Amino acid sequence: MKKLNAYDQINAATLLLVSPEWPKVKAARQSAATFETPYVDMPTEIRTLAGRKIRLAEAGPANGPLVVLLSPFPESILSFSGSWNALTEKCRVIAIDLPGFGASDGDRNDMSPNAQGAHLAAIFDELDLHNIHLIGPDVGMGAALAYVLNHTHRVISLAVGHGVGAPGPFKLAFMINLLAKFSFMRFTTGLLGAGPLIAFSSKLGSIRHRANAEQIDDYKRAYSGRAAEVVYWFKDFRSKATALAARVKEIDIPTLVFWGELDVLFDPSNARHLDAALPKSKLHMLPEAGHLAWADQPELFANMIIDWVDTANE
Repeated sequence: MKKLNAYDQINAATLLLVSPEWPKVKAARQSAATFETPYVDMPTEIRTLAGRKIRLAEAGPANGPLVVLLSPFPESILSFSGSWNALTEKCRVIAIDLPGFGASDGDRNDMSPNAQGAHLAAIFDELDLHNIHLIGPDVGMGAALAYVLNHTHRVISLAVGHGVGAPGPFKLAFMINLLAKFSFMRFTTGLLGAGPLIAFSSKLGSIRHRANAEQIDDYKRAYSGRAAEVVYWFKDFRSKATALAARVKEIDIPTLVFWGELDVLFDPSNARHLDAALPKSKLHMLPEAGHLAWADQPELFANMIIDWVDTANE
Protein backbone atom coordinates (compact mmCIF):
# COMPACT_ATOMS: atom_id res chain seq x y z
CA MET A 1 0.00 0.00 0.00
CA LYS A 2 1.36 3.41 -0.99
CA LYS A 3 1.74 6.00 1.79
CA LEU A 4 2.83 9.60 2.11
CA ASN A 5 6.51 9.15 2.89
CA ALA A 6 9.15 11.49 4.31
CA TYR A 7 9.99 12.86 0.83
CA ASP A 8 6.32 13.74 0.28
CA GLN A 9 5.90 15.34 3.70
CA ILE A 10 9.14 17.37 3.60
CA ASN A 11 8.41 18.79 0.16
CA ALA A 12 4.81 19.56 1.16
CA ALA A 13 6.01 21.27 4.34
CA THR A 14 8.37 23.44 2.29
CA LEU A 15 5.52 24.50 0.03
CA LEU A 16 3.34 25.26 3.04
CA LEU A 17 6.03 27.49 4.54
CA VAL A 18 5.88 29.78 1.51
CA SER A 19 2.07 29.72 1.34
CA PRO A 20 0.67 32.84 3.05
CA GLU A 21 -2.66 31.06 3.61
CA TRP A 22 -1.15 28.27 5.71
CA PRO A 23 -1.20 30.01 9.15
CA LYS A 24 -4.96 30.55 8.87
CA VAL A 25 -5.58 26.94 7.86
CA LYS A 26 -3.17 25.60 10.47
CA ALA A 27 -4.98 27.48 13.24
CA ALA A 28 -8.36 26.21 12.02
CA ARG A 29 -7.08 22.64 11.85
CA GLN A 30 -5.73 22.84 15.38
CA SER A 31 -9.03 24.05 16.82
CA ALA A 32 -11.30 21.74 14.80
CA ALA A 33 -12.68 18.38 15.86
CA THR A 34 -10.78 16.22 13.39
CA PHE A 35 -11.58 12.71 12.19
CA GLU A 36 -10.22 10.13 9.80
CA THR A 37 -12.55 9.38 6.92
CA PRO A 38 -14.01 5.91 7.58
CA TYR A 39 -13.27 3.19 5.06
CA VAL A 40 -16.13 2.57 2.62
CA ASP A 41 -16.02 -0.21 0.07
CA MET A 42 -17.12 1.70 -3.01
CA PRO A 43 -17.98 -0.64 -5.91
CA THR A 44 -15.47 0.76 -8.39
CA GLU A 45 -14.98 -0.62 -11.88
CA ILE A 46 -13.10 0.28 -15.04
CA ARG A 47 -15.17 0.57 -18.19
CA THR A 48 -14.25 1.57 -21.71
CA LEU A 49 -16.30 4.66 -22.44
CA ALA A 50 -15.85 7.03 -25.36
CA GLY A 51 -12.69 5.14 -26.30
CA ARG A 52 -11.05 5.52 -22.88
CA LYS A 53 -10.73 3.45 -19.76
CA ILE A 54 -12.83 5.29 -17.21
CA ARG A 55 -13.22 4.39 -13.54
CA LEU A 56 -16.63 4.77 -12.01
CA ALA A 57 -18.67 3.51 -9.08
CA GLU A 58 -22.42 3.01 -9.03
CA ALA A 59 -24.81 2.19 -6.21
CA GLY A 60 -28.23 3.07 -4.85
CA PRO A 61 -31.83 2.33 -5.83
CA ALA A 62 -32.32 1.96 -9.58
CA ASN A 63 -35.49 4.07 -9.44
CA GLY A 64 -33.95 6.81 -7.30
CA PRO A 65 -33.02 10.25 -8.62
CA LEU A 66 -29.78 10.06 -10.61
CA VAL A 67 -26.83 11.86 -9.01
CA VAL A 68 -23.52 11.99 -10.88
CA LEU A 69 -20.43 12.90 -8.84
CA LEU A 70 -17.33 14.18 -10.64
CA SER A 71 -13.88 13.59 -9.15
CA PRO A 72 -11.73 16.33 -7.59
CA PHE A 73 -7.95 16.73 -7.97
CA PRO A 74 -5.49 15.54 -6.67
CA GLU A 75 -7.96 13.12 -5.15
CA SER A 76 -10.38 10.75 -6.88
CA ILE A 77 -13.95 9.52 -6.48
CA LEU A 78 -12.82 7.90 -3.22
CA SER A 79 -12.85 11.43 -1.80
CA PHE A 80 -16.65 10.99 -1.53
CA SER A 81 -16.33 8.02 0.83
CA GLY A 82 -17.69 9.95 3.80
CA SER A 83 -20.95 10.78 1.98
CA TRP A 84 -21.28 7.64 -0.11
CA ASN A 85 -23.56 5.54 2.13
CA ALA A 86 -25.96 8.39 2.88
CA LEU A 87 -26.19 9.43 -0.76
CA THR A 88 -26.69 5.91 -2.10
CA GLU A 89 -29.43 5.20 0.42
CA LYS A 90 -31.63 7.83 -1.22
CA CYS A 91 -30.25 8.24 -4.76
CA ARG A 92 -28.87 6.28 -7.65
CA VAL A 93 -25.30 7.55 -7.57
CA ILE A 94 -22.66 7.25 -10.28
CA ALA A 95 -19.24 8.63 -9.36
CA ILE A 96 -16.83 9.21 -12.26
CA ASP A 97 -13.10 9.81 -12.30
CA LEU A 98 -12.78 12.42 -15.04
CA PRO A 99 -10.44 11.54 -17.94
CA GLY A 100 -6.86 12.17 -16.82
CA PHE A 101 -7.86 12.28 -13.15
CA GLY A 102 -8.09 9.54 -10.54
CA ALA A 103 -7.85 6.10 -12.10
CA SER A 104 -9.17 7.13 -15.53
CA ASP A 105 -7.02 7.31 -18.64
CA GLY A 106 -5.98 10.72 -19.92
CA ASP A 107 -3.18 13.16 -20.61
CA ARG A 108 -2.43 16.88 -20.94
CA ASN A 109 -4.85 17.19 -23.87
CA ASP A 110 -7.66 16.59 -21.37
CA MET A 111 -6.59 19.39 -19.04
CA SER A 112 -9.21 22.02 -19.80
CA PRO A 113 -12.88 22.49 -18.89
CA ASN A 114 -13.90 22.35 -22.56
CA ALA A 115 -12.11 19.03 -23.11
CA GLN A 116 -13.71 17.59 -19.97
CA GLY A 117 -17.14 18.85 -20.99
CA ALA A 118 -16.80 17.05 -24.32
CA HIS A 119 -15.77 13.87 -22.53
CA LEU A 120 -18.81 14.09 -20.27
CA ALA A 121 -21.08 14.45 -23.30
CA ALA A 122 -19.64 11.26 -24.80
CA ILE A 123 -19.69 9.34 -21.50
CA PHE A 124 -23.29 10.27 -20.69
CA ASP A 125 -24.35 9.33 -24.22
CA GLU A 126 -22.72 5.92 -23.97
CA LEU A 127 -24.18 5.27 -20.52
CA ASP A 128 -27.54 6.57 -21.78
CA LEU A 129 -28.03 8.74 -18.71
CA HIS A 130 -30.95 11.15 -18.47
CA ASN A 131 -32.34 13.59 -15.89
CA ILE A 132 -28.95 13.97 -14.24
CA HIS A 133 -28.28 15.91 -11.07
CA LEU A 134 -24.65 16.75 -11.84
CA ILE A 135 -22.33 17.42 -8.89
CA GLY A 136 -19.00 19.03 -9.78
CA PRO A 137 -16.51 20.11 -7.13
CA ASP A 138 -12.99 21.37 -7.90
CA VAL A 139 -11.95 20.32 -11.44
CA GLY A 140 -15.43 18.86 -11.79
CA MET A 141 -16.93 22.34 -11.59
CA GLY A 142 -15.26 23.52 -14.79
CA ALA A 143 -16.15 20.23 -16.48
CA ALA A 144 -19.81 20.48 -15.44
CA LEU A 145 -20.18 24.11 -16.50
CA ALA A 146 -18.50 23.48 -19.87
CA TYR A 147 -20.73 20.46 -20.47
CA VAL A 148 -24.03 22.29 -19.96
CA LEU A 149 -22.83 25.37 -21.85
CA ASN A 150 -21.35 23.64 -24.90
CA HIS A 151 -23.49 20.56 -25.43
CA THR A 152 -27.08 19.38 -25.72
CA HIS A 153 -27.04 18.24 -22.13
CA ARG A 154 -29.00 15.73 -20.05
CA VAL A 155 -28.89 17.67 -16.79
CA ILE A 156 -31.88 18.83 -14.73
CA SER A 157 -29.85 20.42 -11.93
CA LEU A 158 -26.28 21.39 -11.13
CA ALA A 159 -24.34 21.58 -7.88
CA VAL A 160 -20.88 23.12 -8.28
CA GLY A 161 -18.18 24.61 -6.10
CA HIS A 162 -14.50 25.24 -5.44
CA GLY A 163 -13.52 25.56 -9.09
CA VAL A 164 -13.30 27.75 -12.17
CA GLY A 165 -16.23 29.61 -13.69
CA ALA A 166 -16.98 32.35 -11.17
CA PRO A 167 -17.00 35.91 -12.48
CA GLY A 168 -14.28 38.17 -11.12
CA PRO A 169 -12.51 39.20 -9.20
CA PHE A 170 -11.32 35.57 -9.30
CA LYS A 171 -9.35 35.00 -6.08
CA LEU A 172 -6.88 32.12 -5.86
CA ALA A 173 -4.25 30.96 -3.40
CA PHE A 174 -0.66 32.09 -3.85
CA MET A 175 0.61 28.72 -5.06
CA ILE A 176 -2.21 28.27 -7.57
CA ASN A 177 -1.46 31.70 -8.98
CA LEU A 178 2.16 30.65 -9.43
CA LEU A 179 1.12 27.45 -11.20
CA ALA A 180 -1.14 29.47 -13.45
CA LYS A 181 1.43 32.14 -14.32
CA PHE A 182 4.73 30.31 -14.64
CA SER A 183 5.59 27.26 -16.72
CA PHE A 184 8.65 26.78 -14.49
CA MET A 185 6.34 26.21 -11.50
CA ARG A 186 4.33 23.63 -13.42
CA PHE A 187 7.54 21.93 -14.50
CA THR A 188 9.00 21.74 -10.98
CA THR A 189 5.66 20.61 -9.52
CA GLY A 190 5.56 17.82 -12.06
CA LEU A 191 9.14 16.84 -11.16
CA LEU A 192 8.26 16.63 -7.46
CA GLY A 193 5.64 14.03 -8.31
CA ALA A 194 2.29 12.97 -6.93
CA GLY A 195 3.18 12.54 -3.26
CA PRO A 196 4.08 16.15 -2.38
CA LEU A 197 1.12 17.43 -4.37
CA ILE A 198 -1.27 15.17 -2.46
CA ALA A 199 0.31 15.93 0.92
CA PHE A 200 0.25 19.68 0.28
CA SER A 201 -3.37 19.81 -0.88
CA SER A 202 -4.55 17.53 1.92
CA LYS A 203 -3.22 19.98 4.51
CA LEU A 204 -4.02 23.30 2.87
CA GLY A 205 -7.35 22.05 1.58
CA SER A 206 -8.83 20.30 4.60
CA ILE A 207 -9.87 21.42 8.07
CA ARG A 208 -11.61 18.51 9.78
CA HIS A 209 -11.02 15.32 7.83
CA ARG A 210 -7.89 13.27 7.37
CA ALA A 211 -7.75 10.86 4.43
CA ASN A 212 -7.60 7.21 5.39
CA ALA A 213 -4.92 4.78 4.23
CA GLU A 214 -7.01 3.42 1.36
CA GLN A 215 -7.65 6.90 0.00
CA ILE A 216 -3.98 7.92 0.19
CA ASP A 217 -3.00 4.70 -1.57
CA ASP A 218 -5.55 5.34 -4.29
CA TYR A 219 -4.50 8.96 -4.82
CA LYS A 220 -0.81 8.10 -5.06
CA ARG A 221 -1.45 5.25 -7.47
CA ALA A 222 -3.72 7.49 -9.54
CA TYR A 223 -1.16 10.25 -10.10
CA SER A 224 2.19 8.50 -9.80
CA GLY A 225 4.10 9.05 -13.02
CA ARG A 226 1.68 11.58 -14.46
CA ALA A 227 1.79 14.60 -12.17
CA ALA A 228 3.54 16.54 -14.93
CA GLU A 229 0.64 15.86 -17.29
CA VAL A 230 -2.10 16.76 -14.83
CA VAL A 231 -0.64 20.12 -13.77
CA TYR A 232 -1.36 21.27 -17.33
CA TRP A 233 -4.83 21.94 -15.90
CA PHE A 234 -3.31 25.18 -14.57
CA LYS A 235 -1.85 26.33 -17.90
CA ASP A 236 -3.72 29.45 -19.07
CA PHE A 237 -5.84 28.95 -15.97
CA ARG A 238 -7.21 32.46 -15.71
CA SER A 239 -8.12 32.69 -19.39
CA LYS A 240 -9.95 29.36 -19.14
CA ALA A 241 -11.76 30.61 -16.05
CA THR A 242 -12.66 33.92 -17.70
CA ALA A 243 -14.09 32.19 -20.76
CA LEU A 244 -16.42 30.11 -18.60
CA ALA A 245 -17.33 33.00 -16.32
CA ALA A 246 -18.41 35.13 -19.27
CA ARG A 247 -21.10 32.60 -20.13
CA VAL A 248 -22.47 31.29 -16.82
CA LYS A 249 -25.42 33.70 -17.09
CA GLU A 250 -26.60 31.46 -19.96
CA ILE A 251 -27.17 28.49 -17.61
CA ASP A 252 -30.93 28.32 -17.13
CA ILE A 253 -31.19 25.19 -14.98
CA PRO A 254 -31.38 25.21 -11.15
CA THR A 255 -27.83 25.45 -9.79
CA LEU A 256 -26.60 25.00 -6.25
CA VAL A 257 -23.35 26.80 -5.50
CA PHE A 258 -21.60 25.21 -2.52
CA TRP A 259 -18.35 26.26 -0.88
CA GLY A 260 -16.38 25.68 2.31
CA GLU A 261 -16.29 28.81 4.44
CA LEU A 262 -12.57 28.30 5.08
CA ASP A 263 -11.42 27.51 1.55
CA VAL A 264 -8.14 29.35 0.98
CA LEU A 265 -7.32 27.75 -2.39
CA PHE A 266 -10.39 29.22 -4.09
CA ASP A 267 -11.61 32.12 -1.99
CA PRO A 268 -15.28 31.93 -0.83
CA SER A 269 -15.92 35.30 -2.51
CA ASN A 270 -15.87 33.33 -5.77
CA ALA A 271 -19.00 31.51 -4.60
CA ARG A 272 -20.87 34.75 -4.02
CA HIS A 273 -19.87 36.12 -7.45
CA LEU A 274 -21.01 32.91 -9.14
CA ASP A 275 -24.30 32.85 -7.27
CA ALA A 276 -24.98 36.46 -8.28
CA ALA A 277 -24.29 35.69 -11.96
CA LEU A 278 -26.44 32.56 -12.31
CA PRO A 279 -30.11 33.07 -13.21
CA LYS A 280 -31.44 30.19 -11.08
CA SER A 281 -29.07 29.61 -8.20
CA LYS A 282 -28.88 28.97 -4.49
CA LEU A 283 -25.78 29.51 -2.34
CA HIS A 284 -24.81 27.08 0.43
CA MET A 285 -21.71 27.72 2.53
CA LEU A 286 -20.44 24.74 4.52
CA PRO A 287 -19.14 25.68 8.00
CA GLU A 288 -15.73 24.62 9.33
CA ALA A 289 -14.81 23.31 5.90
CA GLY A 290 -11.93 24.06 3.56
CA HIS A 291 -11.40 23.44 -0.13
CA LEU A 292 -12.27 19.76 0.32
CA ALA A 293 -15.60 20.70 1.88
CA TRP A 294 -17.41 17.49 0.87
CA ALA A 295 -14.82 15.52 2.86
CA ASP A 296 -14.61 17.98 5.77
CA GLN A 297 -18.39 17.92 6.25
CA PRO A 298 -19.56 14.61 4.74
CA GLU A 299 -22.88 14.45 6.59
CA LEU A 300 -23.76 18.06 5.80
CA PHE A 301 -22.68 17.56 2.19
CA ALA A 302 -24.82 14.43 1.76
CA ASN A 303 -27.86 16.10 3.33
CA MET A 304 -27.31 19.20 1.20
CA ILE A 305 -27.29 17.16 -2.02
CA ILE A 306 -30.29 15.03 -0.99
CA ASP A 307 -32.31 18.11 -0.08
CA TRP A 308 -31.27 19.83 -3.30
CA VAL A 309 -32.26 16.86 -5.44
CA ASP A 310 -35.63 16.59 -3.66
CA THR A 311 -36.30 20.28 -4.34
CA ALA A 312 -35.20 20.06 -7.98
CA ASN A 313 -37.49 17.06 -8.54
CA GLU A 314 -40.56 18.96 -7.34
